[in-house]
Amino acid sequence: MEYDIASKVVIQLSKEAILRRFLEMDTEEIELIEDIPGETVSLKSSDFPMRVVLKDGSEVIVLIEVQTNFNKKFIWRLIDYTYRFMLRYDRKVIPLVLLLRASKEATGVYNNEICTFRYRLVKFWELRSVDFEDEKWLYPFLPIMIGGEDMLLETEEKIYNDPELKTEQKADLLTAMAIIAGLKDKLLTKRLIERRRDIMIQSAAYEIIKSEGMREGMKEGMKEGMKETLLAVLDERFGVIPTNVINSINKIEDTIVLELLHRQAIRCKSLEEFEQRIEKM
Repeated sequence: MEYDIASKVVIQLSKEAILRRFLEMDTEEIELIEDIPGETVSLKSSDFPMRVVLKDGSEVIVLIEVQTNFNKKFIWRLIDYTYRFMLRYDRKVIPLVLLLRASKEATGVYNNEICTFRYRLVKFWELRSVDFEDEKWLYPFLPIMIGGEDMLLETEEKIYNDPELKTEQKADLLTAMAIIAGLKDKLLTKRLIERRRDIMIQSAAYEIIKSEGMREGMKEGMKEGMKETLLAVLDERFGVIPTNVINSINKIEDTIVLELLHRQAIRCKSLEEFEQRIEKM
């Protein structure tokens, strides 16, 4: 969910670049559609429905949908949504899907016994980051493109030092890039936050990072607490605990394994028996 939200932050800033690069549109005017046609309980709002006026005067509606992972139910919803807009506005409707994670199912075409539905699909994992060096509004997506990780530091500095960007825009772009980079490697997110926290805290999307960090912190705290409890039981039952046993316990990251070992610590008749249990885990 946090990746979808981060992408929406980017879209607010980069609508024109997205339409130009992914739909080859030369736009005159872009307007976000606020009144959603016939929305029901089963119909969720499109990420970004937009009325687009092209340079030649023609008008189309573009539905930009962001998805971290692909699934068929999402396509069913997109079909429903596309036809509702066609009925409401009597205009050509172009569904554009920005897919963040690789999927073999996502092809741009959906077929069943009733209909064939085509949608424009952006597969970020197949795009080359070097082809987007001149698109600063799309920089947050670079980490999930081919070669994007190698350009991360350079891209981050370009955003941070760009004199044409407002502080709020820099904050949103850097924060979104930090979140999306986590799809490749969580350490990339951590590294970006450490370097640019001073400006990222001015982005509303930064709250996502804080919430995610709190969840991770709680998980880590729970694991550490389970390890301390396990060592306390062993100390109470068998006295001094050998260093090799302490090290083995500290290396365990799975909470289920820690819970099982806690039970064994209570049931085992000797420390040697407990050590044998650890080796089998």
